[in-house]
Amino acid sequence: MPKSYFHSPSDVHRYLDSLPSFQVHGAVAARLGLDRIRAFCKSMGDPQDGVPCVHIAGTNGKGSVSAMLALVYEQAGYTCGLYTSPHLEHVSERIRINRRPIPEEALFRFFRTYGEELQKVDLSYFEITTAAAYWWFADQKVDIAILETGLGGRLDATNIVLPEVSVITSVAHDHQNFLGSTLPVIAREKGGIIKPGRPLVLGRMPVSARRVLLDMARESGSEVMDVRSLAPHHRFRRRNGNPGSEYHLTEAGKKLVIPSDLTAPVHRWNVAAARLTVRQLENRFPVSDTGFINAFAGAGRSGLLRARFERLHPELQWYFDGAHNPEAVRELLNTIRRQEWDHPPVMVMSLMKDKAQKKMLEPFSVFAKNYYYRMETERAADNAQITPYLANIQSLPPNEDRITEIFAGLTKEVVIFTGSFYFYGVVKRWISRIIKAD
Repeated sequence: MPKSYFHSPSDVHRYLDSLPSFQVHGAVAARLGLDRIRAFCKSMGDPQDGVPCVHIAGTNGKGSVSAMLALVYEQAGYTCGLYTSPHLEHVSERIRINRRPIPEEALFRFFRTYGEELQKVDLSYFEITTAAAYWWFADQKVDIAILETGLGGRLDATNIVLPEVSVITSVAHDHQNFLGSTLPVIAREKGGIIKPGRPLVLGRMPVSARRVLLDMARESGSEVMDVRSLAPHHRFRRRNGNPGSEYHLTEAGKKLVIPSDLTAPVHRWNVAAARLTVRQLENRFPVSDTGFINAFAGAGRSGLLRARFERLHPELQWYFDGAHNPEAVRELLNTIRRQEWDHPPVMVMSLMKDKAQKKMLEPFSVFAKNYYYRMETERAADNAQITPYLANIQSLPPNEDRITEIFAGLTKEVVIFTGSFYFYGVVKRWISRIIKAD
């Protein structure tokens, strides 16, 4: 494809849409390996080498910790780049600086400049957005960048950086067809982001996975900080009638109390991982205790932690949580049990085929009302794959007019939408239709 192919931003989106994406094609799109991304970044002058970064992997929690660190460094006055995936509604969400997504014109400039090289190296969708993030952060001279892995770590396209700190938030069973069937094997894949002599922050995880990562860190000469050392604790709290939390950390005998509009108890581990990371970087990127605490006050409203038990509309008690593996489902149900609702919530889920498992679905049998929606993608699980594990579930029709009618009758109910992150955009579209109908 010649460079002149990209005449407008719409050409960029047409090109990206033509590529296999993990959302639609799964394994075909997951082209693990570092040779292609290294070759392409070299043609750009290796922009990733000029930006100090934190590299974050983990089965669950890596997106939340990435967002928290970005908020902390922005609050402290730094220009902070943030690269995450997948995007929920628009590809530009993956690449942000101080919360602002990469402008359309900038993404277009990237494709205009490197169109010929893109064709030669034949990058995947994820590799292209990773390279674009490196380019944009270097172009804008950010002070620090927070980089979230896409899949695994060792062969993930983000893993061509030499980070100031590596963070592994959790290890659980997920994407076994790519990462392995046992926790020690999965841990070794995620541990591939550990770099010689660079510190490692470890989140909460099973002993078998932790042991592997500690061995890898020792072999690399990497100092290890463990979130358990901060004894993270969570308490629900309300301010002006609005739900929220206090996250408590104990650091060198001193208690740090962090009020936040986030409500999920699991975030106590993510806050702890962010705190340890900030502490490791305090000589180069100092952050005061007050600055750290203030960064969490409006974290839920920041737009960076969407789909993490996010309230979707101020007038509705409707939430979205991207619980797409058994560990995340357990944490979602733990969050629900701690809420002060008069009635059990209505559960609405949408899953990919590889997630239609007993461990994923059976826990929802405790709810009286469950709905399932099959998204319009070949990877989506069919209703027949859901019902063997969850009998008390009703299929939603493919007709959005009918769906709007169903949910218009649930506006007084607590509704939890969950499953695939790719379901988020669909749900937002439904809410928009319902609000307009009112």
